[in-house]
Amino acid sequence: MANKPSHSASATPALGLLTERGIPHGVHTFDHESSSRLDHPDYAMEAARLLGVPAEAVFKSLVWSVDARAVLALVAATTTVSAKRLARAIGGKKAHLMDVTSAERVSGSVTGAISPLGLRQELPVVIDEEVLLHSVVYVSAGRRGLEISLDHQDLIAATGARVAALSAPTGT
Repeated sequence: MANKPSHSASATPALGLLTERGIPHGVHTFDHESSSRLDHPDYAMEAARLLGVPAEAVFKSLVWSVDARAVLALVAATTTVSAKRLARAIGGKKAHLMDVTSAERVSGSVTGAISPLGLRQELPVVIDEEVLLHSVVYVSAGRRGLEISLDHQDLIAATGARVAALSAPTGT
């Protein structure tokens, strides 16, 4: 179930980008549970559970609008994004999570498969500072049931990301 080899190094734009740039990475597959929490699935937590990796090391990609500009925010599966912190990190004033249709259009991927790598449109990327606590992190490869593991510094460099405190404080 977990850690199956990829059929092709360029199976998704994210994998193609990593291969093209020669960035070391792992490819991990799992059987996505299409019926799990259909009303509001938590794909990152599902990936962590099915791959048997710490949820704190699996980062979810969320498309936000900051002052009407699309921004990709990455936080650990166990946390949520603080709109105020994200806006501040980008130098904006107002942030809100994009609706599913807009996020899918901007990213080129379906919800639950949005990868910070190989996006349809180039977006500013902000990764929560907790990424620095994990030498290896997991992100979507651009398809449900397909994750990439890579060094956190390689993720930051490949996405051109800014690292900032994004996660909402506990209890909010």
